[in-house]
Amino acid sequence: MIAEIMATGEEIRSGAVIDSNSAYIAGRLVENGIAVSRHICVGDDLDLLIDVFKEIGDRADIAIVTGGLGPTSDDLTAEAAARAAGTTLELNPCALQSVENFFKARQRTMNTASRKQAFLPAGAECLQNPSGTAPGFRLKIGKCIFFFLPGVPGEMRRMVSNIVLPQIIEIIGDKRIFYRARTLSTFGLTESQTFERLN
Repeated sequence: MIAEIMATGEEIRSGAVIDSNSAYIAGRLVENGIAVSRHICVGDDLDLLIDVFKEIGDRADIAIVTGGLGPTSDDLTAEAAARAAGTTLELNPCALQSVENFFKARQRTMNTASRKQAFLPAGAECLQNPSGTAPGFRLKIGKCIFFFLPGVPGEMRRMVSNIVLPQIIEIIGDKRIFYRARTLSTFGLTESQTFERLN
């Protein structure tokens, strides 16, 4: 079972923002018996996103992608995912309801730009976001099941815990592998000295 994590966005790629999302997701996957083989970061480049989604789709079984689901023109994840899967974007009723519910709960009117977030790849399963405007979605590309989540850490964490992990555990079944770790604290020894003593 190969699981991968991908972060998108120029702010992550350039180092302007630290990618805490991937660290959190990796920790949650490992503690649930799901090994992570690699982390990838890609900027807001449509062609590159498409290529990387296809590459992961050929290699991995599970992938979690964060970012690029917002209402602006540089939020390209849904379009790239659709193209990588060989399909198109369509208005998803579940996603539209999720966006509308966010604005209704705050007694605000949904603007046109926010409606963009309700367009998901045809055949995708909507993952409702109770904390923000951008719904996530689940989509198979190649042999890999992708989970696309918003990049806002609070929104992503809630969706990982409540939606994504239960689905992944159901998919994997009894193929999970758990590790026991022991931490030894040392003082005054170099790395090589510690290595020799442990041996």
